[in-house]
Amino acid sequence: MLVHDFLAVASNIGFVIVPAFLIGLVFLFLPQGRDTLLLVVENLSVFNVLPLLFLLIGVMIWSIISELGVRYAIYISDNSGKNLSDDRVRWRKTVQKLLAAIFLLWPSLIILVGLFWCMITATYMSTVTRFLSFFTCMLMVYWVMSVISNFYFRKFGNPKAGIYKSTKLGERSLPNTEQQYLRKLYGIYENYIFTLPKASSFQQPYKSDLGFFSAHFTEADKEFTNSFPQDDKVLRLMRRVPKSFTLTDAKDILNGRGELYKWTYCIPLSFYKGLHSQIKRFSILALLIFLIISFIPGDSPFFSIVGAPAIVCIAFACYTGMYVGLLYLDKALLKSWKLSLRFLLVIILIVCSIVNRDHPVRQLNEDVANRGTIVSQFDSWFTAYKKQIDQQNKEGKQATSYPVVFICSEGGALRTGAYTSLFLANLGERLENGHRVDFRGSVFAMSGVSGGAVGLGYYNAMMYENTGPKISNHSAIDLSKKFFLKDYLSPIIGKMLFGDFLALFLPWHINLLDRAVALESSWETAYHSVLGKKYNNVFSQEFVHPQLGNAKPLFMINTTETETGFQCLISNQSADGILFDNERDLLSKKLKNINYSTAINFSTRFPIFSPGAMVELKDGTRLHYLDGGYVENTGSASLLEVLELLKKESKNFALCSPVVINLLFGEDDVNKKRIGFGNEISEILNATLNTRYAKSKTARYKVKEFVNEIGGGLVIDAPLTPKEKNIPMNWVLSEQSMENINNDISHKLNNRSNEGILIKLFSTDLKYKKSEKAF
Repeated sequence: MLVHDFLAVASNIGFVIVPAFLIGLVFLFLPQGRDTLLLVVENLSVFNVLPLLFLLIGVMIWSIISELGVRYAIYISDNSGKNLSDDRVRWRKTVQKLLAAIFLLWPSLIILVGLFWCMITATYMSTVTRFLSFFTCMLMVYWVMSVISNFYFRKFGNPKAGIYKSTKLGERSLPNTEQQYLRKLYGIYENYIFTLPKASSFQQPYKSDLGFFSAHFTEADKEFTNSFPQDDKVLRLMRRVPKSFTLTDAKDILNGRGELYKWTYCIPLSFYKGLHSQIKRFSILALLIFLIISFIPGDSPFFSIVGAPAIVCIAFACYTGMYVGLLYLDKALLKSWKLSLRFLLVIILIVCSIVNRDHPVRQLNEDVANRGTIVSQFDSWFTAYKKQIDQQNKEGKQATSYPVVFICSEGGALRTGAYTSLFLANLGERLENGHRVDFRGSVFAMSGVSGGAVGLGYYNAMMYENTGPKISNHSAIDLSKKFFLKDYLSPIIGKMLFGDFLALFLPWHINLLDRAVALESSWETAYHSVLGKKYNNVFSQEFVHPQLGNAKPLFMINTTETETGFQCLISNQSADGILFDNERDLLSKKLKNINYSTAINFSTRFPIFSPGAMVELKDGTRLHYLDGGYVENTGSASLLEVLELLKKESKNFALCSPVVINLLFGEDDVNKKRIGFGNEISEILNATLNTRYAKSKTARYKVKEFVNEIGGGLVIDAPLTPKEKNIPMNWVLSEQSMENINNDISHKLNNRSNEGILIKLFSTDLKYKKSEKAF
């Protein structure tokens, strides 16, 4: 019975329990969550206290509102005091207090444990810095927990004089009369029933004695009978019914059901003035905070200043507070309505999901500029490239084969984005300074998926699209670090938990609320802040513009069309000649011109964090696009089609020796997990995920097979090592994660064994294009 009563009480507060444990899971067991906590510590280590300050504020607000939500839900739903034994009622009251206390302290506890876990796993900070930074953060969180505890559990006053005041917050801060009735477990908005047994309920010899008492009611006038439970001359204070209660059925006092005298009272809402004041205050505060944050632009510095952990805490505090407000409206003010306000909101949610335009893609007013075909671009590019290599040879002697670099980059959020851009910049610097090779000028095509598309997109913007001074490889390394250390998670989390949540209940789309637009805007703002005013903001300009030039490589962004299952492309060149070209090349017929950031975001829409992109065609048909990795996650399949197309239609390709570099999320996992639990579901999930893995592996194998058949080319796989898989797949990277990526790249480029990247590049007699420093 004790367990049953505990579960019965807990079942009434699911709207508090579920978010609390989900957030605990994120911060304690997911590397993405722990990495965001690590960012708070890193900011503190460089004396940026704002993320920690907002985290403390978020924890405090969430704690207070969670405790109120637990209490209020139990107050209005638990009426076990009417029909359970006194012992079980006392147990339920204990459970109520226990749960309220647990969820008051829960936010602080999960942050404390998460910080401790980060501290013992942080490796790049000095011992003193790590200890001081983490200790300060944990001490401040503990201080917040202590302050909150004092407000709820400590009586204020002078103990020596025996003078105590109520607590500042919580149930004990309410007036005594409210506390008395809140603790009865009668359901505070249900009628209050006062009863006395009739003499007929007792056995002899007590029946005759009690009959006198019973007769007193039957023979008394109505005024005395009606007012008996509220008469201060008869009943002591703790037993007396408050004067503010209204007697509803006076005629049924003596004719009530069973062997009882029964007085039924309606409790006016004004009786719970203190409780309702708490509910109104915190519900309105939650709503105001929710609306304000919802309409803050995604590229505002507000989100990165506050930080993702604080945003999560504040969001769920707002959800809890607003839901408590809905409970108050439904159970107190609008209890006569046949349909609850919460049910009407569900109806609105369903209707809006049908009417709303599903995150439409931002499109520019102008049509896409004329693009050349992949084959024509290669011929123009290769002619100039061949001429440069021939000129650098003695006496202009022509080579028999010319190395052309093709790059694939796998999906993996900011992890592979940073890895891709840093790897290419570091490789370019090593080749330029150590081997006098112009790596940048040797790249013809890049194919990216998801985070890999972001990395290639940033590298492409710096090296090929900017109109300012030429960026050196050394500068590109520093600029890449700065760009990928920006916080892109906080704007997404902020818009997902605030703006997009509000948009669920609106029949029209608002860009300001869209988390996909927030991510694109944050990229644009970050690119401008990193490169400065002397460079054009590539991310905010159109993806295709007339000044393409022959020196720029083919850039392919892979995405997945939901309605057909095709892996579609957004490319700076027309995809004429590949299979189903008009259907898969989105810029051919389905899109107007779009921003550079919007083009990249077509490939980065993986579940939860980024919504699917909606494109409405001229005939009203709506198409939706998800992360490119749903079909194939490395970009190899698209690149293979390009290689086969060039071999078939370009005469120049016969002189080409393809050098394919695969930048991968990690090494292949050869130890497949056995399916041994929940087979009916896990079989389907594993099949779906592993199908993508198999397609990616097959595409990579076919690329290698293609290169081997041509002869003279290279395929180089450069995966993050298994150790680096601890780098979270996230939209924000800590300094530690960036350090791990840098170490992995350095290890690969310094490796002098046969597996080293540079050793593989020069394992043949290929003559690469020389850099300007070589002349």
